[in-house]
Amino acid sequence: MPFFHIPRPPALRRTAIPCALVTLCCISGCSPSLYPLYRDYEVQTDEEPVLERLRDAFEETGWQTVPPPAPNAITTQEKHIRSWGLYRVMVSIEAVPVGGDHVRLFVHPYRHYITGSRSKIAFLKGGIQRAVLRDLEEAFESRGLVAVGTGRSRDRERTPQ
Repeated sequence: MPFFHIPRPPALRRTAIPCALVTLCCISGCSPSLYPLYRDYEVQTDEEPVLERLRDAFEETGWQTVPPPAPNAITTQEKHIRSWGLYRVMVSIEAVPVGGDHVRLFVHPYRHYITGSRSKIAFLKGGIQRAVLRDLEEAFESRGLVAVGTGRSRDRERTPQ
């Protein structure tokens, strides 16, 4: 045993691991909820073309459409969602029909800093998701597009626990 070794009291050894586990559980309970950058919808009715219904829903909820990069998509102009002092959160949306009975809605959130630079936000935080999707969900449902969630949420529903 070296001269400088100071033994720890036995009570400290017994309580170190449980204290660490309790701390870890408290920290993980405070973590933010993150959502993927897309949402899937099922087309319930065939009244009018899907692209027309999507365009109408966007315009009804205040999103201005712009010419899309592909002919089978609808893209919106960036819209200001929040301001956080050093940056603003701007979001654009892109809707793409997948097959004949589904639509995938892509959300593109960016931070625009006061320096002029911008960076992509990797996941939707709860507040951004509510600000973007709350009105769109109602407009889509009134046009026969029902939310089926994301791949992760569908897997969670199918997996027995």
